[in-house]
Amino acid sequence: MAGLCLLDENGAIAQRWELGDQPMAVGRDKVADVTVPDDTLSRRHFLIEKEGTGFLIKDLDSQNGTWVDGQRTQMTQLRHDVCIVAGRTVFMFSEHLPAVGTVAKPLTTTLGAAAVLAAALPGPRAPAFPQSTPRLAKADG
Repeated sequence: MAGLCLLDENGAIAQRWELGDQPMAVGRDKVADVTVPDDTLSRRHFLIEKEGTGFLIKDLDSQNGTWVDGQRTQMTQLRHDVCIVAGRTVFMFSEHLPAVGTVAKPLTTTLGAAAVLAAALPGPRAPAFPQSTPRLAKADG
């Protein structure tokens, strides 16, 4: 069964959600199916839905965008172990639902440039970056 995994700052799976036939919206507000306490997420930030035998991710016109393997996207087909960044939150899509506490492998490939994007906003995950690093805005909607 496919799943969406929330990764912690060490790349370990902190939380996971099973994906099925029903679309799943992710955002910071309780109107989303998956709620993540990140003020840089929009209320409903992105949607994952089944298409044929695979899954699509769609950005829901979020302020800070949805990034898949370091590339901003409006809609894309998800692949196994792909990294998703929304706001300063890092997720991993998996075709097989791994256990909580499992470390994403390989960590450097899975997180890569996407972790840098997630860390660009001051907060729990944010290391010091040069002034030229783009900053994410607090999402309004």
